[in-house]
Amino acid sequence: MARWFVDRLPQRGIPSVSLRRLLPEAQFVGCPDWEVSGCTDDHRRLDPGQVFVAIRDVRYDGHAFVREALDRGAAGVVVERPCPEAGRLQVVVNDARSAHALICQALAGDPSQRLMTLGVTGTFGKTVTTLFVHSILEAAGLRCGLVGSLGWSDGMTTRPLGAGIGQSTRPGPGPGAAAGSGAGTRAGQAASTWPAGAAGLAAILAYMVDQNCAAGVIEVSGQALEARCLEGVAFQAAVVTDIGVPYGLPIEIALQDRRAKAKLFRKIAPGGAAVVNADDPHAEILGAVNLDARRVSFGMAHPTQVDVSARIERLDAAGSRFVLHGFDRSATVDLRLYGPRQVSHAVAAAALAWALEIDLDAVVAGLEGVANVAGNLESVDEGQDFDVRIDAAQTAAPLYQALTAIRAVAAGQVHCVLSAEGNQDRATRRTLAEAAELGADRVILTLGNPRSEVPDQILDDLLGAFHRPGKVRVEPDRKRAIEAALADARPGDAVLIAGKGRDGYQIFADRVIPFDDFAVARAYLRGRLTCQDRFAPRSA
Repeated sequence: MARWFVDRLPQRGIPSVSLRRLLPEAQFVGCPDWEVSGCTDDHRRLDPGQVFVAIRDVRYDGHAFVREALDRGAAGVVVERPCPEAGRLQVVVNDARSAHALICQALAGDPSQRLMTLGVTGTFGKTVTTLFVHSILEAAGLRCGLVGSLGWSDGMTTRPLGAGIGQSTRPGPGPGAAAGSGAGTRAGQAASTWPAGAAGLAAILAYMVDQNCAAGVIEVSGQALEARCLEGVAFQAAVVTDIGVPYGLPIEIALQDRRAKAKLFRKIAPGGAAVVNADDPHAEILGAVNLDARRVSFGMAHPTQVDVSARIERLDAAGSRFVLHGFDRSATVDLRLYGPRQVSHAVAAAALAWALEIDLDAVVAGLEGVANVAGNLESVDEGQDFDVRIDAAQTAAPLYQALTAIRAVAAGQVHCVLSAEGNQDRATRRTLAEAAELGADRVILTLGNPRSEVPDQILDDLLGAFHRPGKVRVEPDRKRAIEAALADARPGDAVLIAGKGRDGYQIFADRVIPFDDFAVARAYLRGRLTCQDRFAPRSA
């Protein structure tokens, strides 16, 4: 057996894995098995002695850099087609992405087999459902890690994705990141498909094990599954919130994403739980994808036909109150999140907890413990008599969902401050404007991050997509646009400031300036209330 080590004497104790065991269908050139102790899919960040995995995507083909990787000290290569320049140092596989993920998980010690690993997927609500599940497990006394679009946690500290445990990322297409556990990842892949990447995920899960986490919750997108980032990860349970077609998304892309989500449920270990939304027929089908998993259902439309259900008692700007059914007794939950859809996401998390036999008191405490989701309909409350929300939505689907949630609660008109990003395609802007026109009563167009694009072109693209431009006001200055929307609001109205969320800057072609939607809204509301108090009639 050949060993792909280079001067290994100073590094005794480093784990190594057999590629024949991991890739039994591969074609081995030169010997029947190779043992590796490190790998990367980035030829520019390769350490001597690592194996280079040649991954292909629309921006990068690792096969073009096999010779460079060998010159930098690669012990060998994993490729999808024979490469003459690699000589007798290559393993030929059908899918290099899958091979890379499998190697990364094995080098990390297969951490998902030592954690209660739980997956959350769906078209809408993945992020908040992941937070609900994490909060429930912690309320039950379990140290729980998390990997999601907002960051990752080892159960004690939350960090942005791409930070910590030796992992770094940099913007731009193509290769550009390295990860711990002897594995590397590419920033282009991480940014376009999933924030953690295959190597980053392996390193994060291994760190959770090192920090004595009992469980890990992973927010799983269809893109991550398509990119095979989760190959080698074993799940004890998975939940799907829904599988709708996002506003403005072509049906063929939605169907592809739906097929990708089915892959998560095939990864559930025998005896694990497949938690599905019975109110969504497309999501419910996923419960039959893995016949070795237990099907658990939740929903609100037909409470007697599901395992876990809820009945809404109150919806308002402060949150919602609902009665949770399905456990050994019913319980009232006072949810602090906004809109009726969040109740469904809370019930999804509760159903997963029900499948794991978690106590109802911990479920209630966990659901009530989630106060807000960063960049998702966050409230600005300075005592005004109308609702103000800030959301990071930059495309049609999340914008329409945000406006729908506001419409369900607002007693008066819905105002929307709308912006589009520089360098977005016109189709994205068109559907963004259509969603705003459909969901809001009044719209103010402004600038987000124009970047190198002419600001007037962005505003023209948005304005041209409105069927009734008379309901639209154009104010390029974002501060003035926010203030104008707040000035127009009347008691019972709701204002959505969309496009930036917690981003604290604006990017122009020649400068980057500090800009905080929250600070602007708070300052205006405080000034407005001070003015009202000053001129309010005094009682005798």
